[in-house]
Amino acid sequence: MVIIISPAEVASRAFPSSLDPEGGFIPESSILAAQQKFMKPVLGTLYPHLGKYPELVDKYVKPALAQWVRYLVLPTIASQVGSMGIISPRGQTFESVAPMSVAALRARTKSDARALTARMVEHIEVLVQDYPEYDPEKNIMNRVSVTGNIVL
Repeated sequence: MVIIISPAEVASRAFPSSLDPEGGFIPESSILAAQQKFMKPVLGTLYPHLGKYPELVDKYVKPALAQWVRYLVLPTIASQVGSMGIISPRGQTFESVAPMSVAALRARTKSDARALTARMVEHIEVLVQDYPEYDPEKNIMNRVSVTGNIVL
């Protein structure tokens, strides 16, 4: 599977105030997981043809994907698994945030990611003639509804 967005791009798009602009804290496995979980089911038959549409990828796919990657990596950033179990990193001048703050940040990030994904789909469906590989019936958003974390 081709990686659509680099860790540095995720850092600049989803973590703009990061102390690591290269995105060293973002594993490629999280990017691949976000692509597989959140982009491929929505883009359906268009997904393997994204390379033909660099403008679509840059303006619509990457912003949504960056937020989905952020959603996936936030728990890892907030805590780490070590030989002593799950720990919260503490620096000399930094203190970890409370777990509820991380949960609230993840919820907001998920909301933003969903909104950007919907924006991407709206763009594709308005210009569906420009994306002949896209099949709206293969888009999971057109077949599944989630209300209050309940899949309908």
